[in-house]
Amino acid sequence: MDYVILGKNIRKFRLLRGLLQTDLAEACDCSNSHIGQIENARGIPSLEMTVKIANALSVTVDQLLLENYESPEKLYLKEIAERIDKYPVKQRIRACESLMTYLDSLEKFGQ
Repeated sequence: MDYVILGKNIRKFRLLRGLLQTDLAEACDCSNSHIGQIENARGIPSLEMTVKIANALSVTVDQLLLENYESPEKLYLKEIAERIDKYPVKQRIRACESLMTYLDSLEKFGQ
């Protein structure tokens, strides 16, 4: 396992989520210095900690371990689905219809 890639990916997804190291540490029940060490490849997380970090960042473990994830859009699709699920039914339908309209225009006008 490449711990430099792991650390970079943890940092990347943490920043994408707008989290500080202290936020991630709290979610994983560890110290922020431990998260910092992992992100800088100076600390090696246990498998359990790696899974906790992945869960806290709403990503898969393979997204943390791989240098080039083949389907990065899956992260966004999962996040969109989670956000839409929180809405009442009428708003969920409206959000889906809006997304479909946007996709139709992408297909029609080619990006």
